Amino acid sequence: MLAFLVFWQGCSERFTNEPLENKAPETYLSLQPDVSLRRTSSQQHIRWWGADEDGFVVGFVFSFDSLSWHFTPRNDSLFALRLNTTDTTYSFFVSAIDNGGNGRYDASGPWGTEPYVDLNANGRWDEGEPFTDFGAADPTPATLHYPIQNTPPVVSFLLSANVPDTTYPIATFQWNATDFDGNGTIDSFYIAVDDTLAENAWQTLPGSFNRVTLFHNRTITPADPITYRSASLPEGLHVFYLKAKDVAGAFSATIRMPDENRTWYVRHPNGDFLIVDDYLPSDFSTSFYTAMFDTLMDGRLGSRDVWDIKKGATAIKRGDNMPPLINPTFTESIKLFKYIFWYSDNSPSLEIAQSSLPEFVKAGGKVMFSAGLPENVSGQGSLVDFAPIENVEPSFFTNRLNASDTVETSSDPAYPTLVRDNLGTIYAFPRGVIPKVNTRVLYRMQASPRWAGQPIMGVKDADQPSFVMLALILHRFGTPPDNAAALLRKVYKDEFGIP
Repeated sequence: MLAFLVFWQGCSERFTNEPLENKAPETYLSLQPDVSLRRTSSQQHIRWWGADEDGFVVGFVFSFDSLSWHFTPRNDSLFALRLNTTDTTYSFFVSAIDNGGNGRYDASGPWGTEPYVDLNANGRWDEGEPFTDFGAADPTPATLHYPIQNTPPVVSFLLSANVPDTTYPIATFQWNATDFDGNGTIDSFYIAVDDTLAENAWQTLPGSFNRVTLFHNRTITPADPITYRSASLPEGLHVFYLKAKDVAGAFSATIRMPDENRTWYVRHPNGDFLIVDDYLPSDFSTSFYTAMFDTLMDGRLGSRDVWDIKKGATAIKRGDNMPPLINPTFTESIKLFKYIFWYSDNSPSLEIAQSSLPEFVKAGGKVMFSAGLPENVSGQGSLVDFAPIENVEPSFFTNRLNASDTVETSSDPAYPTLVRDNLGTIYAFPRGVIPKVNTRVLYRMQASPRWAGQPIMGVKDADQPSFVMLALILHRFGTPPDNAAALLRKVYKDEFGIP
């Protein structure tokens, strides 16, 4: 009898077919130090894994505060731990979740919403859509503390963006900034010109900037681009300084442009007239235009500037005197003037002209543009973007122009006849232009049995023009010089209204 009672009591505790209670999984980190880790960077690659005695692990939830949890099926992740002070300690928690779920989708729970595949992209779980069924989670998350040491940012100027030796009182500086803790930790940039010690010497720029354009004592308005800033750039030698600050308050090293023991020169305009020298051959062009404008209109244009944009240029490199950026630097610089005479050889810098002259004219400026247009001119589209023409003629109208060939006015007798000289190199492969519908034709080639018709060689954009274009090299049609002077006087005094 006693043996029977003992047997009955033992069997009453659990039947052999009663299911075992689900056991929670265990979670492990790849690092399990006995003490805190040494200080390290804010970029952390953390690895973990889990084991489940009576099932398998379907994923993990992790947290940096043990309150807000995020699910991942992965065993590792790269974290950018944001720095709010110079040094920070982060605590990382991770718990494995097993497959012992309840078989239904749960929109909420202690670990958040169960992840699902949104097959119909309606932003909610619908019946039949796959989901991760959370089972038991490790009640004792694996934990590790990460003491983070801030790394200061690093700044450098772009190699292709060096400031030229000489600029007008407008200069653009471009840089690259990185931070090992993540570029998003760069809070701001600080810039200064010449003096870094005086009170208010540094201006602050947002951390999203990678360039700034400085103007001499200009009032910056909301209509200006956000990268425009005012600075003191009087005529003379200058240095630009830059440093970065991160969210923890750490500064980069201060860098300067130009580099150590060098400066760049800022010159101010002599007047309101600019000659853009886009001419490479070595001939008499400089002396010709100097003589013309020194005496033209009683010396009115004698106080002028000359910008040689062709010096040092190659097929793959702009001229030495060109800033790295056409816009805004070159465009804003020529807008310091009211009138431009742009002359070129058979290879005009069309990209530069296209990018700058429309804005110059829009701002009220007036341009006379004189250039040859050879057979193999590239970028015709860029030419028609800024000049009052539909296109250039598809081919040259003669192999060469001879001495005494002339271009004649077709509408206004006040425009003098221009005669080709017998000096210098051969003038080869000239082409005429096709004017726009509202363009006024000024010059045509003389009638000659050597070509068909009278190709158009000069146009202006309106009765009161802002743009006059000659499809020829003017100083090669300077015979007699008085005729060329009369043309320039007609354009700048009568057409452009220079007093």
